[in-house]
Formats: sequence, structure tokens, C-alpha cells
Amino acid sequence: MVKSTVDGVAHAIASAPRRRLVGRLAEGPATMSELAEVLGITLPAIDKHVRVLEAAGLARKRRVGRQAIVTLEAGGLDLLADWATGMRAMWRARLSDFADHLQEEQP
Repeated sequence: MVKSTVDGVAHAIASAPRRRLVGRLAEGPATMSELAEVLGITLPAIDKHVRVLEAAGLARKRRVGRQAIVTLEAGGLDLLADWATGMRAMWRARLSDFADHLQEEQP
């Protein structure tokens, strides 16, 4: 089991091709060949992207016969969403305090 971190997930989805992979995997599991076709890149390139997603806890690859099936592990995205929600709340509070301060400063 890979432990996701906010930094690891953010790094993994910082790449446009990996975001496209996550989007495709959100629709359901896919073979490595299907993913390569969706992105229009080689199998070795897909393998590198999938390894980054696996390291971040966003994907899982398993063998079924001769095929490698990749599945989305959305828990890492939940971690990032929770972090973003906390940041949003903090900034709303700070901006509200700033707006109150500006109101107090007006004559």
C-alpha cells in the first residue's frame, strides 16, 4: 500500500499527460495499450507516467495474463481536495479580516 502525500499527488498531476490518464481512468480500468492509444504515446512512456501515478497512490497496475490493467485509486485525489478545502477556508477568513480592516480604515 502506497501512502499518498499532498506533495506526491500534486507532483503527479502537475503533468498534463498524467492528468489525462487520471481522467481516462476515472471512467474505469484500462490496459496499458488502451492508455497509450488515448494519449498517442508509446508504451514505455505510458509505463513511466503510470509509475509516477502509482508512487503517488493515484493508480494501481495489476497483471491479468499478458495484459497490465491500470485502475484509478482516487484516495490521493481526496487528500488533495481536503488540503485545497482547508486552504480555501483559511484564505476566506484572512480576506474577510482584511476587508473588515479596510472598512474600519475608511473615514
